[in-house]
Amino acid sequence: MLTFLQIADSNEHATNFCGTAEYLSPEVLNDLPACEGSDLWAVGCILFQMLTGRPPFRGENDFLTFQQILSHDSDAMEFPAHIPEAARDLIRRLLVLDLDARLTDYDTIQAHPFFEGVDWTGISTAPPPVVPDKTHLPTPTMVDGASPNWSLANVLNDVFGATPLLADDPRHHPIPPTSARRHSTTTSSSSILENNEGILLQADVKLHGSLFTKKARGLMFTTHGRLIVSDAKNQPPQVFQWGTNAIHIVPKNTSTFDIRYTSGSFRITDTVHGAQAWCRLLNAFKP
Repeated sequence: MLTFLQIADSNEHATNFCGTAEYLSPEVLNDLPACEGSDLWAVGCILFQMLTGRPPFRGENDFLTFQQILSHDSDAMEFPAHIPEAARDLIRRLLVLDLDARLTDYDTIQAHPFFEGVDWTGISTAPPPVVPDKTHLPTPTMVDGASPNWSLANVLNDVFGATPLLADDPRHHPIPPTSARRHSTTTSSSSILENNEGILLQADVKLHGSLFTKKARGLMFTTHGRLIVSDAKNQPPQVFQWGTNAIHIVPKNTSTFDIRYTSGSFRITDTVHGAQAWCRLLNAFKP
């Protein structure tokens, strides 16, 4: 693996929040920078899955998976009976919550009994020990309705349409209107708001795009029940009317949440207010 060979890039892109949810390390989930120890945590997860056929952490959704990771106890970790002791020891030492106590020394890892017989000096050029026969597999089909050309831009167009969705009539919320009006006096917001509409919550957020990109956006929720996504390029804002059974919010970790609807979802990260502030507000809104 690249991390064992110590040839992986160490640039700033290595600290992006991305990758398989089951392999994310505790420090990344706690909004700390990723590091070599984070990669080695993922190696421990991959070794476990290669030997057992399943990841060590898997909940009903990403949020519950993250809770399993953050509450993990390596000493109490259980393995199927067929897993050899050398593999158990290595995985336990890689999957330690405390980064300072985690096994991160490459010489120690390469000398571990699990890798007995591996020639590390020539591994990058050595042929694989087993070359499987070529198997002709049927062409894969998108049985779940997914598209090979998926992009977040297309998803948002499906949600918001070419024209923003507006409320047919004014909506009311139990938050006092004077408080809402106090937060709606900025120039950037005034052109977006309707008559007698105030802002209940507003933040600069990151909109997760396709692959590993994140785009800066403005996000606000108003007293008319409108969730508004805007950017800094003077593009028309995208507006979604809250208060129907077809849309809901799902927290993914302390600062990230999904907005889910009938045909898909999109992901937002707010490091200032956090996911719970948005969840409480949107779930409490009554049209």
